Order: sequence, then structure tokens, then C-alpha cells
Amino acid sequence: MTRTRRSWAIAAIAFTGGVGGGVVFPILPMVGVQLGIGGAMIGLILSANRIARLLFNPATGALLDRFGARWPVAAGLLLETVGTGAYSVALSADRPALWFLLGRIIWGLGSSLLLVGVLAAIMSISENASRGGMTARVRTAISLGFPGGLVIGGLVADLVSDNAAFLVASGLSLGAAGAAACVMPARAKRRRPPRAHGESRWAAWGEVLSLGTLRIIFAANALLFFAVSGVLLATVSLAVDARHLLLFGLGAQGSAGLLMAVLMGARASASLACGRHLDRSVSRTRLLLPAMAGVAFGFVLLGLATHLALAILGLLCIGAGAGGLTIPMLTLLGDVAPAHIHGRALSVYQWSSDLGGALGPILGLLVGRWIGYGPSYIAVGLLILLMALPLRRLAADERARHA
Repeated sequence: MTRTRRSWAIAAIAFTGGVGGGVVFPILPMVGVQLGIGGAMIGLILSANRIARLLFNPATGALLDRFGARWPVAAGLLLETVGTGAYSVALSADRPALWFLLGRIIWGLGSSLLLVGVLAAIMSISENASRGGMTARVRTAISLGFPGGLVIGGLVADLVSDNAAFLVASGLSLGAAGAAACVMPARAKRRRPPRAHGESRWAAWGEVLSLGTLRIIFAANALLFFAVSGVLLATVSLAVDARHLLLFGLGAQGSAGLLMAVLMGARASASLACGRHLDRSVSRTRLLLPAMAGVAFGFVLLGLATHLALAILGLLCIGAGAGGLTIPMLTLLGDVAPAHIHGRALSVYQWSSDLGGALGPILGLLVGRWIGYGPSYIAVGLLILLMALPLRRLAADERARHA
């Protein structure tokens, strides 16, 4: 199999594996109420996968650096199969909350292996001239898997049953596990030399954290996920309702879903275009500052939006800017981190994503209720501008390396 075909296969596995994460969201809030599960417990269940990833991501990185991507990714997809199967059991169990929580934790462990593993696989098969496009392909597939699960879960639950939606998600994960065992690279392309006598097993982690470029990438990524996957995702339906930014006669939730689809479409398009650009350019950092400015400007526009057109323009800017930030940072990570620590570096990258995504909803809802969602979006836009100096440092370091 050629590298290009394998990268498309890895992207398909990444998308399929992400579906299970989205399936539960349109179903659990309503089913939970019907089963007598309290609102706080439903919130904990929905967050449990991210909490599990925060704890397990470092172990994922070490496993990938030792064994390569094939079996960790396949094992992760099998865990996702078990996790979504637990949702099915919960529908008829005596303690449904416990089964949903257990399933979500198991799914979180599996998604850690999947999310970090598919990116490590791309790093291992790509070269400098193709890394941007391949990374964009897989990262876009990851981003689209969750909303794909929202659509599949909602449609199957409406047309057949809630249990059928969970079983479909389990079947997709199981099929993807079989595909991963066939197409994922078994080992990293280059292995680390044997450990020197007396060298600590933690030396590899020290190597990851000692690289200034990676520290900047991790911090910028945490801030981006805090803003987009945290604050915005958690509050957009409330802001839409408060400002009556409704589409096609839909309610606040339906309109917010369509508006987020606009953002996701812009992010996916920008990511793919950015990947193609990076493969033709000698610079990995040229797009970072304009993309950062796009995200900041988009949040300010969204904060000021009192009519639908301005809100859509703001979301387009946020989506395009987020895609223009994520792909160069991931590609630069692959260039700068030595091959023998790609798994660990990517696990810290995912850890920063999960940390930002976990804190964003909490602070976004608190601040939004305190000062209003418009001012809170403007504040997030100004916060994004804090990336400017670190990103300029990345550009300066790149120019120094090429001098």
C-alpha cells in the first residue's frame, strides 16, 4: 500500500473511531431523564471520557513509542467497542448511571489510544514534503468523527431506537479495529538508540518537555481548545437563544447545531488547504499569526453579533483560523520532535487539548452568566491574542534554523 493510500485509510479509521463519542450526546440527556439519572450525573458521564484521557494520555505516548501504532490503535478501538456496548447494557440495567459512566470511562481510554495513535502513525509514514497534507487529512477526519456521531446517533435513535444507535456505533468501532490491525504501521520508522547505562526511564519525557518549540505548541493548543472546543461549544446554544439568532424556524438547539456545522466546515476546509500549502512551502510557521488573528477576530465579531449574518461571519473566521493554527503546529511538532518520542510528544499535545477542552465549558458558562455571553466571547478573543509573542518566537526560531 502506498503512503498516500495508507494515509487515507488511517483517516477513515480516525473518523469511524470518533463516531462513538458523538453518538451518546443527542441520546443521553433525554434517556438519562427517562431513566431517572440526575442532571449533575449526566454532566459527569459526558465529561468522563475527557477526564479518563487526561489520566491515560501519558501512558498512551509511552506505548506508542515502544510498540508503534498498529496494536495500540486496534486495542483502543476494541475498548471503544466495549464502551459503547456498555451504553446498550445501561438501557435495561438496574443501575443505568453506573453503566453509562463505566462505558464512558472505557471509551475515553480507547479514544486516547486512537486519537494519539493515528497522529503518531501519520508521523511515522510521512516525510517533510508530505507531512502537512497527511496530517491535515487525519486531523480533519478526527474533527469530523464527533459531529458524524451526533448525526448518526440522532438519526438511528429517531428512526429505530436508542439501543440500535449504540449497537451501530459498537459495530463501526469493531470494524475499524480490524482495519487498524491491517493498515496501521507496526513500528515507528526510526527507533531510539539503546538507553545509556544509568539513564532514567523518564529521560524521554524530559526530552519532550525540554524542547521550547513543543512547549509553545502545547500551550497554544490548550488555549485554542479552551476557546473553541470549550467555551464556544458549551455556550453557543445559550447565546443563540439569548440573541434570537435562529435559522430556518428552528429552535435554539437546532440553530446552534447548524451554526457549529458552519464552523466545522470552515475548519475542515482550512485544515486541508493549509496542509497542501505546507507541503509546497519551506515554512511551517508563516500561517500561524494570521490564523491566530482570524480566531481572535472571529470571537470579537461573535461577541458583537446582534444579527445572524455577523454571527456566521464570526464562526467562519474562528473555524478557518482554528484550522490554520492546528495543522502547522502539528506538522511542526512532527518536524522538531525526534521520531523516538513522537508518541510522547503527541500524547502531551492531546493532554493539552483535553485540559483546555475540560476547563473551557466550566469557565465559559460561569463567566457568560456573570457578564453575558457577548462580553465573554470578546474576552476570549483578546485572550487568544496572548499567543502572538510565543508564535512570533516559533517563526524566529524557524528562520534561525534555516539560516
